[in-house]
Formats: sequence, C-alpha cells, structure tokens
Amino acid sequence: MSDDHQEPIKVYLTAMEDIKARLLIITRITKGFSPLGEEGLDGEIVCLMLRKVLEQIAFASLAVHKDAYTAVHSDAEYTWRAKRLLERLADIHPDFYPLPLRRSAEASVTDYHHFDNVEDFLTQDEFVFLYDMASGGLHTWNPYKSGPRVLNFERSIAEWVQRIARLLDVHFVRLLGSKESWLIQMDHPEDHKVHAFKTAEVDLDSTPSHVRNAMEKAGIGSKSGE
Repeated sequence: MSDDHQEPIKVYLTAMEDIKARLLIITRITKGFSPLGEEGLDGEIVCLMLRKVLEQIAFASLAVHKDAYTAVHSDAEYTWRAKRLLERLADIHPDFYPLPLRRSAEASVTDYHHFDNVEDFLTQDEFVFLYDMASGGLHTWNPYKSGPRVLNFERSIAEWVQRIARLLDVHFVRLLGSKESWLIQMDHPEDHKVHAFKTAEVDLDSTPSHVRNAMEKAGIGSKSGE
C-alpha cells in the first residue's frame, strides 16, 4: 500500500518508529559505541540523527497532507534556521507540536484516563536551539573562524535525548486536515511498538484541569463524533 493511500495515523506512527530507531542509535553512541571509530565523525552522525529526529517531529503531523508537506519540506531543504521552519509550520498547522502527557502514578498500565503534566521535556524554544546546533555540526568547519572547533549544546547529548523522549513518550497530536486527535504511546507494553488511540477512547473529562487547559489551548481534546 502506498503512502498516498495509508490511513493518516499510520503515516504518523511510521514517523514515530523512525524517531525511536534514531534515538537508539544516538543513545548507543553516547554510551561508548563508535560506529566510525573516530570521535569527530561519530559526532557528525549524532548531529545528523538529531536533526532528522527533529524534522520528523516537525513534519509528522503534516505528512498525510501532501500539498502542505511538500510546500514546507521543500522550503526546509534550504532552511537551516529552525525558528523560520517552525513559523512556516505554525502558519499551516498551529497544532503541529506534540502535547506531552504522562499517566499518573496510580494509573494501571492500560489506563489512559488519568494524566499528569510533564516536566523537562523538549520545548519549542529548545527545539530551535537543538535544531540549529545539530545543523551546525553538518557543515564543514570554516578554517578562518576564530575560537575552538566545538559546538556548545549546553546540555549533554544524553540529556537532550531524554528531553525528546519525555516530549513523545505519551503525547496528544492532531493531524492536519483532520478533526480527530490522537493519544500516542511510543512503547506499548504488548509489543513495544508505537500505538495510537483516538481521543474518543480517552475520558478527557477525568484529566486534571491544568492538562485540559493545555489541551484546549493547543486545540486538542474534542472527542470524535461530537
């Protein structure tokens, strides 16, 4: 089945699986695995993987809308600054960025009726910073540039991976061109794959008020069929 005919959420789930695979590669490198046997080259792989992860986050909710995706993606090929990229995305789809949630401590493994807010996740401002830093690692270094040949990520790469994971672990998303909102779980206990649940399957009335307010502000939370 071609992507043009896939259900929209399947396209999104494929993007999330790709993100998981790339974050795993980055994590292995931060723990000492050296795919190329040279620290500088391994660093370039990390920058490449980070940039592709961030692009997947940004583009995933647009991917099922071919015209919108093509317009923004073609622009991104020549856009190395994330702020402009996010502005372009927001103009087309204001709800493109995931809304992170987590199950409360008293919830069972399969209970999605109780949510808490998430702290220390990758914010949009941090997205801009990390995207630009990772992009910088893909360029050939200017030999006439003064100062040390280093990129200041301000946090360890392992911590950035953790912040991305907290953003995505359990999150809400609305796909462009659809009234449906989805709850996404990145690692389902049954098969450890990414799973999606329509918001109609989630009792949004039982979520804490601060989470409901965030969802309403993001334009997420209307139950399908209403």
